[in-house]
Amino acid sequence: MHYQQSHKLSGHADSINAFAFNLDGSLLASGGDDQKVIIWSMEEVTLFQELHDISWGQITTIVWLGIDAEGRESIVFGCGRGMLHLYCQNRAGTTFVERGSVAAHSRTSVEALAFDAPGRRLASSSAHGDVCLWAITEEGAFNLLWANRISDRHEGTRGLVFSEDHSLLHVFCTETGYIHGLDVENKGERRKTWQARSRIGSMASSATNRLALVDNLDKGFTLYRFPTMGLVRHFLVPPSLPFYLIKQAVFAESDTLVVGGSDNGKVHIFDLPSSRTVQVLNHAKDPVQAVAAFSYEHKHVIVSGSSGSNADIRVHSRFLSTTYRTRFFSRSLVAILLIATLASLLAFLTFIHSGPSDDIHSSLSTGVTYVPFKHTKPSTPLTTFHL
Repeated sequence: MHYQQSHKLSGHADSINAFAFNLDGSLLASGGDDQKVIIWSMEEVTLFQELHDISWGQITTIVWLGIDAEGRESIVFGCGRGMLHLYCQNRAGTTFVERGSVAAHSRTSVEALAFDAPGRRLASSSAHGDVCLWAITEEGAFNLLWANRISDRHEGTRGLVFSEDHSLLHVFCTETGYIHGLDVENKGERRKTWQARSRIGSMASSATNRLALVDNLDKGFTLYRFPTMGLVRHFLVPPSLPFYLIKQAVFAESDTLVVGGSDNGKVHIFDLPSSRTVQVLNHAKDPVQAVAAFSYEHKHVIVSGSSGSNADIRVHSRFLSTTYRTRFFSRSLVAILLIATLASLLAFLTFIHSGPSDDIHSSLSTGVTYVPFKHTKPSTPLTTFHL
């Protein structure tokens, strides 16, 4: 296990709050307190496009909507002033333009988003416990399907997850640790409630949706079975500040690792089955509240975003193991040598089949090589071999 910093990305002027990779990892979106959403090309690891409006407030959460039939990407982000904005590409591979927006939670900030791709439904929730379900049209409009309030105590929310059959929307609440299952088809009526053994500062679900990882707002991160919230294990990250700072944690490398931020500029990487720390990455002195991870064909990537006026993004990469690369190179070399040997053998067989010329017989008998400057046609046509 050895991640190394491969790139440093500058563009944000204040704390980074959210990351989101698109489906194939070619684009990364980041959002921060500077009211910016920056879309980065991960192929060139450069800034692709910057979205900015002073009316947005801080960017709190981001979700990609996938690719349409024409190959165009779409993205939705939530803001500190309760707005949702949808941006889409005019053509595949081009820049993004705004298609729609809505005042989803006018009284407070948007805290979480989740997208149900088969039904083209977007769920949003606020810091006061308001939950909305929207139908997203092809034109980019937000049509409200229903709105619900989790409780009268302004219970903040920190995560949204659709069930595997898309019939329930799970809402993760901050202070109580409750997870409410709302009936998607019945106006968000509450069907089930589970409770974590801690508060919930942030949450991430595994690729299989069988595990939930939360910032416990105490001494690190806690892993639960989802949706029953049975305790699995803890990942220890002792706080350095006298107050609790919300930090993101995510799954990485096919759910075999846990990656989490910290309040002291470090990124912690844990082995999921054992909760053992396998590496600590140094980002900066400022807190790291936002992290994300993606696995490509030949490498794994972790991105981290720092807080404060000097905020930046660090890209940490772990390439395939030397053993794997050596094995791959050896197999390729063997294949090349085998092809070359076969080509030589076929050329030799062709030569034998055609028969040597009189000039060559003469050179062999005298020991002197002599090649006359003339073109001779063999009596038997040459056989052509294609590799």
